[in-house]
Amino acid sequence: MPQTGLGVALRMLRERRTLSLREVSQLSNVDHAYVHRLETGEKTSPSEELVGKLLKVFKPSQREADIVKWLSDHSDADLDLVTFALDDETVGIELFSAAAGIRHRGTARPDPATLIARVRKALEE
Repeated sequence: MPQTGLGVALRMLRERRTLSLREVSQLSNVDHAYVHRLETGEKTSPSEELVGKLLKVFKPSQREADIVKWLSDHSDADLDLVTFALDDETVGIELFSAAAGIRHRGTARPDPATLIARVRKALEE
């Protein structure tokens, strides 16, 4: 099963806190195997309650929490864009969701930095 944007985001936030899956499980009362399945894309669309439990443990910024909540409803987000957005504090939820929603013709997709710059420019105009 291919990895999802939500899985990438959850793993990034967990690793930033240097927590193991078992530690997350103990702190959130969510089964470690389920967290692993979310991270790998085997499971998608968790409940808002479950996402809330994980976010309490990961202690993300409001911007990061908004991105994770958006990703829980949009499993098809580009993985590189998710990583880029979580690493770049200037990318808010509005900018991220607009960039993630853009569909491209053909197989060529701009790199995340170029895509964000284009969306940022379009939103400013």
